[in-house]
Amino acid sequence: MLFGRSRLSFLFFAAALALATPSLQAQTPGIPLADPTPVVSQLCGKPIALLGESPVHGFAKTLEFKVELVRQLVDRCHYNAVFFESGLYDFLNLEEQAKSGHPVTDPGVAAAIGGLWANREVQPLIPFLREKVNNGTLTLGGIDDQLGRGTWAQHEMPAALTASLPDDEKNRCLAVLQKYMLWQYPPGAPYGPKDKAGILSCLDTIHARLAPSDPDAPARADDLAMIASLKRRFHRDFEDSPPGIDSDTFWTNQRDLSMFRNFRWLLAQLPAHSKVIVWTATVHAAKELSSVPGDANRVPLGLYIHREFGSRAFVLGFSADSGSYAFTGQPVRQLSPAPPDSLEARSFAGRDAGAVYFSPAALREIGPISARPLGITFVRARWNQVLDGLIIFREEHAPQDLRH
Repeated sequence: MLFGRSRLSFLFFAAALALATPSLQAQTPGIPLADPTPVVSQLCGKPIALLGESPVHGFAKTLEFKVELVRQLVDRCHYNAVFFESGLYDFLNLEEQAKSGHPVTDPGVAAAIGGLWANREVQPLIPFLREKVNNGTLTLGGIDDQLGRGTWAQHEMPAALTASLPDDEKNRCLAVLQKYMLWQYPPGAPYGPKDKAGILSCLDTIHARLAPSDPDAPARADDLAMIASLKRRFHRDFEDSPPGIDSDTFWTNQRDLSMFRNFRWLLAQLPAHSKVIVWTATVHAAKELSSVPGDANRVPLGLYIHREFGSRAFVLGFSADSGSYAFTGQPVRQLSPAPPDSLEARSFAGRDAGAVYFSPAALREIGPISARPLGITFVRARWNQVLDGLIIFREEHAPQDLRH
């Protein structure tokens, strides 16, 4: 007899254990990640690097990794621009200050980036960016058309844009814009379509003044870009969505298209062969979302970029197996446990690693699987159609808000 009873029992038990624990049996093709080096190597030859994150914007390890990745891409791979999912307006104002001989400051950079990233984890990036901007090796930009609170755009842009108008028009349009920026609508007369029409009328008036019919007359390109961005922002208000698309998705799709137009305009201002980092949420960076349950009608910024740049653009996403997170200004919450058959759970089966990286080839090999790189809930998708690379942390935690 080759095997005794105890040996046969052990083999039967081992086989049963393997069948009962598919996460141990089906270890993913991702690689343990101790530092950004493998990701930097993947991105170094790409002219466009889209660095995503959860739309919650509340995962500290993701933010810390992105900060270090930006540093290395700029220093080692010669990326010369960083565009944020923040308002176009404050960054253009910073650029104008720099052209006028006023050095960019840390508070100015932080204000332009905005409150979503006003936390301890992103703070080390601020002086790095400020130094590079002031020595002329880096350009900063904002691709969003939305208006942040406590910004130059909210408080000073109306006066700057209306400055060239004749006095009567200037006073009227300044009052119209400031009323919106400072949200001075009384309870009995809330912001509505008539207010929107008044704002768009003033923006048209300013545009006509800045871009005269005489082709030889100088035009203020930055101000015209702000006007175009603001028009797209206000046109969305009170617009009806097409059949089959809910109003929130329609509004978001129009915002993503506007972000692409701002991205394209900013890119055109850069020297030829520039290399650009885009700091945004993964739902905006995604190559496409049509195959993702719940997001099939979304048309993200990344789709437009992917159509134009193809494999020359790289979309990096992030997720976590466990831990905590926090919406901006809200209490810390716990992530739901990762199901055993999810990519997050399988990533750490039999691995003693704090993070795992999935390259484009690895994501293709995995095929359809449940994961949560687009938020805090799990959905099943072919993630190689959405992302080019994915980093999963074993345990995340909430960032430290600097405003409290």
